[in-house]
Amino acid sequence: MSADQHPEEQLAPAPPAADDRPLPLAPSDAPPATPTPTPATNVAGDMLPQSVHAETPVDAEPASDEAAAEPGEPPADAAADGRPGVPAIAAVRDDLTADALLALLRATFADGRAHYWVACPEALGPISAGLPTDLDDWSEGRVWSAVAEMRWHPSGAARFSALYLGEGDARPEGFQPLSDELRAVPSAEADGLFLWGTRAADGLYGEPRLPRPLDYAGLGATAPEARLPYRLLVGADGQVRFIRLTTLTETG
Repeated sequence: MSADQHPEEQLAPAPPAADDRPLPLAPSDAPPATPTPTPATNVAGDMLPQSVHAETPVDAEPASDEAAAEPGEPPADAAADGRPGVPAIAAVRDDLTADALLALLRATFADGRAHYWVACPEALGPISAGLPTDLDDWSEGRVWSAVAEMRWHPSGAARFSALYLGEGDARPEGFQPLSDELRAVPSAEADGLFLWGTRAADGLYGEPRLPRPLDYAGLGATAPEARLPYRLLVGADGQVRFIRLTTLTETG
């Protein structure tokens, strides 16, 4: 994949049937009968809240100033042109083996204070704390922390393509940038994206359209409807380019 190719065209699979959904993220409202892909559609095929649309300019209050940071940590303050948020980057890398991808995840999320989700066509893994230790039974997934997210999916025999979304201008080794002058701003949905399902007595989240309940134990979710916070990565024109999962507080 080259930097001038559209990332969603390369990394997003076709929308699955309702009972074979690859990710446990659900829209806050029912999706339209025929969804229209936009740059705001999550790379692994998530359905985003209808209030988040790639063609809706972001008009958020400037984020509070943050101290200067090392690569991989939150950078500081608003842009000189007055745009809200902090500097952000989106970048891609292809032709990764499973071992290379796992090593990359360990290097990118070195402190291990992250969450992850993995899946394959036959099954959805739980949302867990930390990092995956192997990818033998899984074909796609994502890891996210307070300042970065990485998503991957197959790109040939025993190979993966990965998308990195982070704050600051540093990117993992071998990744090529996709967009310039991105800013990360808090989401309009203060409580985050809804996840599929309603919590049952056993702590799992059931959804009639899914064949099996979903496990969000890694999030410590106890609410009847679980949510995940996110940030918008916005271009210089005010349009949302990417949506990145984040965390309210780090765990570990």
